[in-house]
Amino acid sequence: MNIGIFGGSFNPVHSGHVGIAGKAISELSLDKLYVVPAAMNPFKAQDGEKPGSFDAATRLLLLRAAFNGNAKVTVDDRELKKGGISYAVDTVEEIAAENPGAAITFIVGEDSVPGLPDWKDYSRLKELCAFKAYPRTKESSTEIRRRIMSGEDLGELVPEQVGLFIKHRVTENPDAKLAGAVRAGLVRKEGYCPCRLPKLPEFFCPCEEFRSQLADDAFHGLCHCRLYLKP
Repeated sequence: MNIGIFGGSFNPVHSGHVGIAGKAISELSLDKLYVVPAAMNPFKAQDGEKPGSFDAATRLLLLRAAFNGNAKVTVDDRELKKGGISYAVDTVEEIAAENPGAAITFIVGEDSVPGLPDWKDYSRLKELCAFKAYPRTKESSTEIRRRIMSGEDLGELVPEQVGLFIKHRVTENPDAKLAGAVRAGLVRKEGYCPCRLPKLPEFFCPCEEFRSQLADDAFHGLCHCRLYLKP
């Protein structure tokens, strides 16, 4: 089995991230790509919170929306659950143990390559995985945050569903137990909404019904499958 790991802050995820993921899956013949948002990047831990930053729950929600429908992508929240500084070697060791015998490739940006020897336990990391570097894309999380703060349109910088969620401040159902059950149902039903509406299959939608509710200024509440909340 060929496995890829794509880590980062994703603050927020943008179209460039989605494009890199698609290239990696195709070029490396990946059977599965883990997209792993970091709780805290060890090289950015001293920078403080950037203006317009998204909290962990929102970053995770937007990642799930961005990779809607891609069966080869698993948005993995293990680093967010752990909290604190996220180290690649710890995550790769865990994923390697969960997938014995798999060939693992860690996806990085070209600008990160010179600093790889400074990563924690780099010699161990090289034993666990190969690396594939991709050039920086025209999209920028910094530019997205700037546009949001200034009220500008995000255009094609983010996937459509991510733009919808940001614009309408969509959150996940605060009932974590129920939201978890809905997500499990989506996985179990291979992307079909648990309420079995025939107009899907969208995975971590917004489906057409919720899109219309988002466009309705008078609507505030949960979507039909009770996963998403428009405040």
